[in-house]
Amino acid sequence: MITHRTPRIRQSQGVRLDEPLPFHGYVVWLTREQGGRDSGPPPTPTDHDYAATGFVPPATLDSGLASVVLRVSDRTAWRSQADARWLVDDNVPPHRVSEGDVIVVTEGRRVAAYFHVESMDPVV
Repeated sequence: MITHRTPRIRQSQGVRLDEPLPFHGYVVWLTREQGGRDSGPPPTPTDHDYAATGFVPPATLDSGLASVVLRVSDRTAWRSQADARWLVDDNVPPHRVSEGDVIVVTEGRRVAAYFHVESMDPVV
């Protein structure tokens, strides 16, 4: 039986997880010309995390979408070091993340960014 646990979160004008984000790497935000965000990297307050949806290929928007949280180091940069985690789902297929994988970050059906996993804390 697979159990899903929900991390404790605080929410006011954004989201902040009260626990570590175990996927480490960098995020690359897509420009408007690449089909990404019109306004550039999301202006997430420094005391909040960015919450969106995402999937790990070969899954797709229709087969592997889950809530993902990013904690970005430079919130104004198109490319920045970042940490991530699934908000609700455990790190199991189709959401399994390994070093070298990419999480496709989406806003609705639009691809907004790519989070490149460089390292991970022990299995979550």
